[in-house]
Amino acid sequence: MRSFLIRLVPVALFIVLASFRADQGDNVEFICMKTHKASNTCHFNFIVDGAKYRYVDIGCKFSKKLNDVVKSAKEGTLFLAREWKIECPMPKEKKADGSDSTKSF
Repeated sequence: MRSFLIRLVPVALFIVLASFRADQGDNVEFICMKTHKASNTCHFNFIVDGAKYRYVDIGCKFSKKLNDVVKSAKEGTLFLAREWKIECPMPKEKKADGSDSTKSF
C-alpha cells in the first residue's frame, strides 16, 4: 500500500502541473472595465476560450493603463478569477450586409 502511494504522488503532481498554461495568446478577449466607486475597485472582464473571467484592481491603479492589463492577461501573468462580479454589455456583432431583417415598412 505504501509503495502505491509513493507512485501515486508524482503522477498526481505531474497531472496538476501539466494542466496549467502560462501563455494565453489570442484566445483572450477584453470585454469591458467598470469602476465600483463605493469600494474603489475596477473590474476588468475578459472571455478566455468562451469562459468568463475577471480581474479586480483594488485602488484602480491600472484604470488608465488598460493596454498593460490586456497585455498581461494575454501573456498569462495576470491572475484571472472565474465569473464576472459586475456584468457588462456584450459587444454587438456587426452585420456584413447592413440590412436589418426586423424592420417593417
